[in-house]
Amino acid sequence: IGRFAAQIHKNSSRLLMLINDIIKLSELDDEELKIPFEKFDLYTLAENTIHMMDMPAQKQDVDLILSGEHVMINGGKNLIDELIYNLISNAIRYNVKGGKVYVETGMDGDHPYLRVTDTGIGIPENETDRIFERFYRVDKSRSKQTGGTGLGLAIVKHIAVMHKAELKIESELGKGTEIKILFNA
Repeated sequence: IGRFAAQIHKNSSRLLMLINDIIKLSELDDEELKIPFEKFDLYTLAENTIHMMDMPAQKQDVDLILSGEHVMINGGKNLIDELIYNLISNAIRYNVKGGKVYVETGMDGDHPYLRVTDTGIGIPENETDRIFERFYRVDKSRSKQTGGTGLGLAIVKHIAVMHKAELKIESELGKGTEIKILFNA
């Protein structure tokens, strides 16, 4: 009975994650939704998210490393928190044992940026354009094992669009992935 209870718990947790992600996406799709923008420090927000992700990272034997500088941006603080959370979560999920996730904030000219780089499995070049699609997964078997819903990066893209931010991705199979969000300020 214990094994069945554990399986039920695992699957119900996955369903809850999926439902929450679908709700989040439908909220982001609502064009009448007015998100209050405020000025906040991107570095501090990233630092808080890293602390929250420390336990899942340790479970996967992945180190989280924050660097950069304190930069102010104008945006929906909870949405940017969600964006950072999803990027770090993916970087942990698709990493290797003993891997690293580097989170960096700074300025690129007049634009604040957030960069999340991992030493994970990487993405084939012909699939990097598709990873922001809803439910798209590069490695379907790994996603099922690690509990991904296939919606995290779609949420990231929506949030970036809402903030008129530019999304850049570079990845090499077997070496890792870098996602950079360039904000307007």
